[in-house]
Amino acid sequence: MADALRACLVWLSGCAIAPSASAAPPAQNGRPASALNTPLKRVVSDNPPFVAYVPEGWALGHSSAGGTLSLRVSSPDGLSVAQTDFTDNRKARQDSEQLMARQLRELKLRHPDLQVRRAAVCKDRPASCAEASVSFEHRGTTALGRFFFHGDGQIATVRSYVAPAARLAQDRPLLLEVLTNLRVRELKPLAPPLVRRQAADGSLQLDLPADWSFLAQRGTVLAGAPQGGSGFVFTVFSVMPQGHGVALPPGVIVGPYEPPQSIVHDIFAKFGNRQTRVLAWQPDAQTAAQCLPQIGRRCDAADLQLSWVSPEGRACLGGFKVLNAQPNLAGQWFSIVAGVWGPAEDLARHLPLLQRVAASFSINDAYAKRYIEQGLAHLRQMEARTRQAVQDLYGAIEQNQRDYEGRAARKEASDAKWDDYARGNSYWVSDLEGGKVYQTDPWGTRDTASGTRYDGPPYDYIHFEGQNPAHPSEHMREISSHELKQLQP
Repeated sequence: MADALRACLVWLSGCAIAPSASAAPPAQNGRPASALNTPLKRVVSDNPPFVAYVPEGWALGHSSAGGTLSLRVSSPDGLSVAQTDFTDNRKARQDSEQLMARQLRELKLRHPDLQVRRAAVCKDRPASCAEASVSFEHRGTTALGRFFFHGDGQIATVRSYVAPAARLAQDRPLLLEVLTNLRVRELKPLAPPLVRRQAADGSLQLDLPADWSFLAQRGTVLAGAPQGGSGFVFTVFSVMPQGHGVALPPGVIVGPYEPPQSIVHDIFAKFGNRQTRVLAWQPDAQTAAQCLPQIGRRCDAADLQLSWVSPEGRACLGGFKVLNAQPNLAGQWFSIVAGVWGPAEDLARHLPLLQRVAASFSINDAYAKRYIEQGLAHLRQMEARTRQAVQDLYGAIEQNQRDYEGRAARKEASDAKWDDYARGNSYWVSDLEGGKVYQTDPWGTRDTASGTRYDGPPYDYIHFEGQNPAHPSEHMREISSHELKQLQP
């Protein structure tokens, strides 16, 4: 009777955030365009997927613990650090102000002497951005840091740089450039060629990547990638009540009847897995209703989403259909488990491959085929929703990075104007002379092309109003040092 039920492949839902994102910034000779002379090395990572530009001798680190992807670049002595943290914000939905408050509380726990020197929040509500400047003692020296926060309905982002106070002015331009170029990126889905594999007894067929293992007999199969990171299973376990003095065959589970969401713990333990958790489950009444007319026995069926740690130590996520035939008069019953799984940290990239593998499954049983097709329909729907969710998440990260760069550019332009004012400098462009730039200072005006100076009033910074010294009929247009930098090739 169990042979008549060798079926069921179900949808796989949920995904691990593997943050990805935008392409690298415009580059020259393999590095981002910059006025800095420090050589930067381009680093591309596939797991997790990101691009970084790292100064020679500096350390690059990353982690993805607790649902947060952290990218960190630090100086050789570890005192100057640029860091970006991306966190899925779809559940917490913290705005930028809440994000800043949480981050400052966490910093205070690590640095009790923390001083918030400045904090500002964007005026829109909920706040779209926030920033804070802090100081604290670190390894015997005063450290200064600046944090930039952005929280929306998709992503919570914290960008920061920290350096010893004595060398902040020296390290800040480099830290800002590193910070701006810490980017996640999207990896292409896996698409290796598949090879047709067939059970020795001819009971089933399955298309698999060439390096996957394949164990199949009597209508059951277990196939998996090297190191157990992903795979496909369709098998049955017999369950018997406690017996005394009876030698049970290998693989038989001993115990009372349990529903699908409970028996999976014993089933996955038989595979050598540990820390199995049921993340979600849903009864499948349609499949259960077919049991009595097809096999003459009532059953319970459910779709389950599970997480576990494989024997090789890999964290995995999977979706399975589990069907339990209810016990006979002797208390014996069986459980069918069918589904696919992939690595928790990179599941979205494996989903298209897992769908291809599942779609190729063929078994010599018409009843089983119907439920394989039903399960594949669920898998396609969930895979499409999962891919869209991941793409939306990547899009949010990309937009977040664009917003950050826009805010940074506006802040740089504003800072430049204040700096020009404080120094008594201004810059004027002569359209009549093909874009020639004149620079005013507290003592006069200088032709930056020829070096000719016009000293004293009305050419000094205080009195100069833009009249071209060489062509008095032209009133030149004023620009800031930031705008001047943008004009330079």
